[in-house]
Formats: sequence, structure tokens, C-alpha cells
Amino acid sequence: MGHQRKIAMYIGLAVAGLPLPALAAVTAAAPSAATAPAGNPSLQAQMARMAKELAALKKNQAASQRKQAQLEKQIARLKAQNARAASTQEAATKAQIQKLYQEVMANSKQISAQATAQAPTNNIDATMQEMFAPPTGENYFSPFRDQNPAHIRPPMHMQVGQVGDLRLYMGLQTVGRYQAITQQSAYYNTSNQYAGLDPGFQTPFANLDFLASIPGKLDVFFDTYVASRPHPNTMYGHQGYILLKQLPPPFAGGPLGALFNYINVKAGAFDIDFGDQNYHRSNNAYVERNPLIGNYLVDPNTEEIGAEVYSVKGPVYWLVGAGSGTTTEHFDYGSLPDVHGKLWGYPLKDVRLSLSAYYDNLAGASRGTEVSHLYSAERSGGVYAAVFGGGDNPGQITPLDGLDMQAYQMDITWNHWPWEMYSFVGWTGDSAYRERWLYGSAEAVYHINAALYLAGRFSYAVAGAVHPTGAASGVDSSGWVDRFQVGGGYWLTQDLLAKLEYVYQQYNNFDPNTGVVDGVEAYHNPRFSGVVMEVSFGF
Repeated sequence: MGHQRKIAMYIGLAVAGLPLPALAAVTAAAPSAATAPAGNPSLQAQMARMAKELAALKKNQAASQRKQAQLEKQIARLKAQNARAASTQEAATKAQIQKLYQEVMANSKQISAQATAQAPTNNIDATMQEMFAPPTGENYFSPFRDQNPAHIRPPMHMQVGQVGDLRLYMGLQTVGRYQAITQQSAYYNTSNQYAGLDPGFQTPFANLDFLASIPGKLDVFFDTYVASRPHPNTMYGHQGYILLKQLPPPFAGGPLGALFNYINVKAGAFDIDFGDQNYHRSNNAYVERNPLIGNYLVDPNTEEIGAEVYSVKGPVYWLVGAGSGTTTEHFDYGSLPDVHGKLWGYPLKDVRLSLSAYYDNLAGASRGTEVSHLYSAERSGGVYAAVFGGGDNPGQITPLDGLDMQAYQMDITWNHWPWEMYSFVGWTGDSAYRERWLYGSAEAVYHINAALYLAGRFSYAVAGAVHPTGAASGVDSSGWVDRFQVGGGYWLTQDLLAKLEYVYQQYNNFDPNTGVVDGVEAYHNPRFSGVVMEVSFGF
């Protein structure tokens, strides 16, 4: 192949796209213009231009490689700076978030604590935990702070909800008993005697309570007996009332509103505040105020429809009230609502005195259709099941007549730990002298410690006149009935109380013409005695 043809082939290959290094190698192998044979100046000029272009390409390639290296170094530096900045920013952000979180949690805890202290929505968990906690303090049955008309109801500890200032509470009490009681000389007429009694369990009873309260302003309370002595298989209502401690606007700012700085007003259906025994007795399944099991031989306790106004500032406190005289509505012509009143105070730090009075005339135009319920219609019923024929108030003395019926009672309480002593004396009768009774009770409680105590009680009822069942008029009498109770109790937890009691009761010195008095022939000196055990739970 000739020399010129070789050069032409090299140039074609270069133009066709040989890599720059290969083209350079080929060009280097070719003869230079100086050594190229003479006689072809055009070809020599082309080769010279190509050589210059190749040199320029080499120079540009080197510059491009340097630029690429510089860019790669800059990219590496930027990546490193970005990584350092990201790490610093992440740490700062984490620290800021952590600080913000701690501030939020601190504020949240403070707000939660303030809300709980000021207006907790409920305290169900706390109440449930306390139910089975051991007794930690002195368990008084009737502390002076609870002896006022606002507390003739169970204490309401468990808050179940709240709407604004209105707080909602619920309570439950249950009780179960076992008795081993015998009765002697118990006749239901002159020649027929009641059968004997065997030991056994009583029907369990329960109360369900609800309270809606705006503290310092009003209470709305109602309770039901889930089961009771008068209605063991029927749930029915007991109390339901509103207690006003302040008046709402627009009355709150005037003279009438200022009056409520000194008084409270209760209206509805409620246990009237006659005597202080309401603060020491069992009310169906709510038995924690009673140091023993049975109530008093004469137990003035009745729920009436009406209203009471009472003072809240001493040193001498007062109450006046009016009620229906019975536990339900009645419209007998000529019958009047009852009126009652009470004075009480604390002449010494540990002593409480009270004096109560009650008057009612239920004669009406149809004499005999209504009788006084002050002593005879306690809805909770009696404790000693089946004695003297059973009924709602077995073993109780229940003066019944309501013709210009009057009642008076004086109470004294002495509380000085570890002792509690309570006593009262009362009298009731009517203008027709169909029934007249002098009655009373004295009890003492000794607290061995916060959980364990001993108690004793003596109750009596002296008859000046009695109205035998079915008789047209009253009968004068010199007889009396007495009841002895001794026992004690142990608080297994703050809400679980076990009691044991021995009871003895007897009629004494009634005349043969006295007849049946509270279910039993009084002349035969009937009596009963035995042991009762009780376990109660409530919150």
C-alpha cells in the first residue's frame, strides 16, 4: 500500500471516531510533515491542522479532568459540611423537642394536680382502694360534726361524675344477719300462744343512695331500699329532698339571700329531725351509726312530706318544720299537718344537749282512718325477726294514736375518746288519753382501739295508758317494757363492720284487761332473748 493511502486511511479512522488516545498513537506513528515526502503541500497542511487540533483536544481533556477533580472535591466538601450541619441540627432539634416535652409534661402535671384538687371528675379508684383498707383513725358512731339535719343520711364518699360545679355521688349499703332468739309467754290472744323460734339467717337488706351537690349551695338527695323488713322483695323509695344552703340569682344578692348566711332549708320527703336517735340508729342496711344491732325500744323515726328551716350558726341552734304527719299524702277532712321543732347546743366541748317537740292532729272528720306515724312507721323496720308475731317492727313499742298527739324528747351526748355515751328521755300522749308513754334509753360505747369496741344499752317504755288492738278506747296502765342489749363490733376494714349482740326484752306488770300491745298479750309478761350477729358493708 502506498504512503499516501496509509495516511488517508488513518485520517478516515480518526474521523470515524477512534478514541483520542488511539488517534494520538496512530498520528505519532505517522511521518511528520517535516519528514513527509515532498511534492504534496496540501496534505501536509491538513496534517498540520489535525496535529494542532489534537494538541488542543489533549489540552482541553486535561483541563476538563482537572475541573472534574475540582468539582468532585467540592462535592465531597459540601457533603461533609451537610453531614456536619445535619448532625448539629438534629441534636439541636432533639434537645429543643425534649425541653418542650418536659415543659408540657410539667404544665400538664400541674394542671392535672390543680384540677384534681379543685374539682375532680370522680374518685372511684381512690374509694375502691380505701374500701378494704384497715381502719386508721378513731371510728366514732356519731361525731358532733355529723349531728345536724344535713346528715340524716349516709355519708357520700364516692364521687362518680361532675358537670360544672355540680358533683354526683353514689352510695351502697348491705347487711346480713344470723339470729338465735327464743321467746316465752308470747300469746296473741288470751289462750293462744305463738310458736317457738329456731335459729337462722335473716333476709339480707340493702340501700342505694344518690346525691347531687353544689358545695356550699345545695344538695339533692334520694335513696331507695333495695330490700327491707317491710318489703323484702320490693325496691321502693325512702327519702327524696332538696337542701338549699344559698339562693340562686336574682335572689342571692338581696336581703332574702343574706338570710341564708344563717339558715338552711330542706324540702321534700325526708326523715324529720325529732330527737338525736336518728344519729345513733340503724336505717335498714345503713347500720354503721349504731354501735349495736337492734334499735331503741321506742324509736321515734318517720319519713314525712314537708319542709324544715334550721339555723347554721350557734351557739344555740334551732329548727322548725311542718310535715304531712304520715309517710304518704292524705286528705282526710279536718286533719292537720304536723309541726315540730328542736333546740340544740354544746354547753361543753364534749357535751351536746337537744330538746325536741312534735304536735299533730290526724283525727279529721273520719276518726280512726289515720294515726300518728312518728313512732310506728319507720320504713326501715325492726331487727329481731319473727318475735311476737313478726311484722314490720317486731318487738318495738309503737304508740299509735293521733288525736291531738304530742311528743317531747330530751337528748344528751358525751363524746370523749375512747368513750361515747348517749341518753334520751321522752313522753308522748294525746288529748283523749288513749295512749301515754314515758320512754327512754341510755347507752355507752368503749373503743378499745380504732377497730374494736364494746357497747351496752338499756331501753324502757313505761305505759300510763295504752290503746289495745281492736279496743274502742284507752286503758290506764302501770306496766312497763324494758330491753337490755350488750355486744360490740370490729371494723375489719374501713367499710366492713362485724357486730355481735345479746338482747333480752320483757313486758312487766300489765293488768289482765290491757289486751294486745304491739302484737302480744301484755298481761302474760312475754319476753324474748338471744344472740344476733351482723356483717355490713357500705361506701
